[in-house]
Amino acid sequence: MRIAALSLLAVASQACTPLEEPRSAPVSQTTVTVDQRIELMGVIQLLSGYFLVSYLDSGYKRDAASFFAACSEHAAVKKFSALSANGFDFNNVPEAFISLSEPPELQPRFPLGDSVIASAGGEENLAGFWASARDFAQECRFEEFYASHQPEYERMVAQTRPTVVASTRSLVAYLGIPLGSTQVILGPLLHDGGFASRVDGIRGQSAAFAFIGPNALTAGSVDFGDAARLQPLVAHEFAHTVINPLTARHSSQVAATEGNFGQLREAMRREGYGSWDQVINESIIRAITSRLTAADRGEEAANAEVAEEVRRGFVYVPALVDELRRYEKNRDAMARIADFYPELLGVFRQSPAALSSSIDTNGSK
Repeated sequence: MRIAALSLLAVASQACTPLEEPRSAPVSQTTVTVDQRIELMGVIQLLSGYFLVSYLDSGYKRDAASFFAACSEHAAVKKFSALSANGFDFNNVPEAFISLSEPPELQPRFPLGDSVIASAGGEENLAGFWASARDFAQECRFEEFYASHQPEYERMVAQTRPTVVASTRSLVAYLGIPLGSTQVILGPLLHDGGFASRVDGIRGQSAAFAFIGPNALTAGSVDFGDAARLQPLVAHEFAHTVINPLTARHSSQVAATEGNFGQLREAMRREGYGSWDQVINESIIRAITSRLTAADRGEEAANAEVAEEVRRGFVYVPALVDELRRYEKNRDAMARIADFYPELLGVFRQSPAALSSSIDTNGSK
């Protein structure tokens, strides 16, 4: 997943559930919203001093800090601090919150993946945190705070919806795989970047969630950015819900190239990625978003994205872009990215050193 200012995006996105074979033409129903559960999460994180809360000094953030100041020592805040210090962080947290009903009930709506439960230290720890979060929502008057900011939430949604819908439509067409129901959840307290989650089985359908934070202030209010920022970010987050399961499905091919990870380990650690499958997912997704940028804003803009990815250590991206160009020319034979996936994974047989030596300063091979 992508992050604009921190290089730590959604490391835990490996928890996406298995990808189902599409049963119909690629269709996606996209909604954009500010969600009560994610705002409750954000408030608790803000009070705990969590490191992935928005760095922006927005009026909204100041309102939240002031409104909930008396609850800074609440059990929910203390429990989250303890859980996050031991691995309940990154994508695990919004994925866990979105699995619940709205506050103050916060009752399970669908099962969580094993990795999310493990990140919290087990079901008992998670149940204890939910009990304290319910108390927080009631005792600290969370619903009152949320209701008082409805006009601001509506402005955020109206600002971002056109770009989000267009971006999702382009991604589904490129992948050839339906995402099912897609929901972009804007989080004014989230970090500058995003997370993603996919759930199969909600009323028999798939649902994909992208959690997006703001990257700027406009007249003191949070701003989620223009199309140049939102298009690749939204596409990146939703692409994880397709690419991660495909990588897991080809685990033997992934394992065969894992020896190449050693040359990239330090660079990827700085970006927040500690395993070979994460590097593969990130590299493929960054290549895909650059091709969507090429279609939307031209090859020059796409080449600039690729050069930036190479600078950050994602040396496989130019070679993956070359393969994706071949995919684009052969869509009659390969309608879905799943059909072409072994070819993309074949790129990772090359050594990072050999690739680096063949890339010029513009990120091109």
